[in-house]
Amino acid sequence: MMFSNDGFLTDKTSSSNSGQTHVFTSFPNSAVDPDDEHFGNQSSDTDKLVLPLPATATDAKPEQSYVWQIEYYQKYFQIDTQQVLERLAASVTPRPNKSYFDSTIRQNPDLYGPFWVCITFIVTVGISGNIVNYFHLPDVEFQIDFSRITLSAILVCLYWWLMPTFIYFFFRWRLNRIEYTFLELLCLYGYSLAIFIPVSVLWIIPINWLQWTLTFIASLVSGSVLVVTFWPTINSDHKRLSAISMLVVLLAHLLMAVCIMFVFFHISDSNINPKSVTTLATTTLSSMSTLTATTTTTATITPKTA
Repeated sequence: MMFSNDGFLTDKTSSSNSGQTHVFTSFPNSAVDPDDEHFGNQSSDTDKLVLPLPATATDAKPEQSYVWQIEYYQKYFQIDTQQVLERLAASVTPRPNKSYFDSTIRQNPDLYGPFWVCITFIVTVGISGNIVNYFHLPDVEFQIDFSRITLSAILVCLYWWLMPTFIYFFFRWRLNRIEYTFLELLCLYGYSLAIFIPVSVLWIIPINWLQWTLTFIASLVSGSVLVVTFWPTINSDHKRLSAISMLVVLLAHLLMAVCIMFVFFHISDSNINPKSVTTLATTTLSSMSTLTATTTTTATITPKTA
């Protein structure tokens, strides 16, 4: 039996080879065509092919980013929610025997948390200031004052940027070394404002002594975290200068809180709308005119005598 050209078995036997039982008359094409003109040069062409090295084998260094490039600040926004919560909690719990900066911020300083802390503080101050005007001046026509948000943004952002700048150049001038980078100081001061967010809501309560108490407690707690953080660095200098510099840091923190409380939560005669004063004066004059006319009319009427 043998295979025919159509691939089926047949009973015909080959005359040239009687002992052969199976004959394949058609074969599949070879993977390498011997008629190819490059068949003879295949080995030489293969030797010329060079595969690229894997990525792990290269010694390529990462590109260096500069301060004016956005890529430089990407590492300061690589932080998760758990780390932000830990830093918020540590910013309101001073620990004399443990550095808040070295244990929490030094490994991975960020700007994500401080940015949102400052934005939240600005918004709560603006909204709470408008609520204070609404409840404390019920007889005045109430209008939302959006300029309060702008003013609070100016005050908060100025403090957030000016104090780290002052401390950075003070350490560089006095100690002749840089213990903290400017962005690390921005991170530290941004988180230090977190305690004033709930305090700005409590400032709505119209009790003078309570407002002052909240201001002093919040400033003392948050400022003490800053003092404990900077003290190991400045302690190597003269003791008197170290104490004075840390007192300045604490007083600046308190001054910021007092300014915000006075500007947005203190009610005085200057906060009253002039329109209401004019209306009140006009009403008073009208009442006095009516009273004078009534008195004159009564005086001119005399009873008749018999």
